[in-house]
Amino acid sequence: MDEYLKICTFNVRNDNLVEGLTEEKIIKTYESLFDLEEIDILATQEMIASTLKVLKENLPDYHQVGKSRYGNRHMTQKVRPLRIYNEYATIFTQLPVLKQNTIALPWFPSTLKDLFQGIFKYRSITPRVLTEIIIDMEQYGRVRLLNTHLDCHMNTVRKKQLDFLYHYIEQSNLPVILLGDFNSNLKNKLFANFVKKLEKIGIHRLEYNKKTFRKSKKDMAIDHIFLPEMFEVKEFGIIDKKGMEEYSDHYPLYVVVKIKNQNEEIEKDIEKDQE
Repeated sequence: MDEYLKICTFNVRNDNLVEGLTEEKIIKTYESLFDLEEIDILATQEMIASTLKVLKENLPDYHQVGKSRYGNRHMTQKVRPLRIYNEYATIFTQLPVLKQNTIALPWFPSTLKDLFQGIFKYRSITPRVLTEIIIDMEQYGRVRLLNTHLDCHMNTVRKKQLDFLYHYIEQSNLPVILLGDFNSNLKNKLFANFVKKLEKIGIHRLEYNKKTFRKSKKDMAIDHIFLPEMFEVKEFGIIDKKGMEEYSDHYPLYVVVKIKNQNEEIEKDIEKDQE
């Protein structure tokens, strides 16, 4: 296995919303991410079934992990809005997957005000999911990776989702990588508090602080990657290649990591003690 691991989160934008999309363009986009960018783990948001079908046929060596937000019930297929917005938080990787799971997050408003705003103002009360995999890697051991896409309108709902994520991570018996579209930047107090709570249990947000949503007027990230202390960050940033802007309104955010050398860490601790 390679010494380095390249991980990426990418809100791909629901392909029903991409004008002039062809199978060729879909294949070219993902082949670019896997072959040219050499991404080992790609966590996507807003993925849809028709795109997954194309990718399964053309990238047969990749695991595609994650179930859709509405499931595959008969009603979902019959009702057009449910069908076209039946999105996935799909994870792609060639690494060995020991476990996979899709978990429903809290998503329904708990106040009448939010309920009415969700229906009439935002026109969006949408189930949200968390996709989980456990991977086993020779140099890294077993790692739990969580991919999600949080509510974009209501802070009360987002708080429930952040609280759920924190408690789920806190109970993990494995190192956790968390990534996805959080629809929040560090100016949001709920999200900033979430970041601080994770830091206390040894999981740190990647310090990328420029915009990840192309249309944003604020130069702040809403897509984030959180890493356990076992990883040393070698490189990170966004992928901004020609043609990507036609496919998605987000930039892919990536990080290249390697496991920390335990001997180096011991030497650093000794040096601190001697100061």
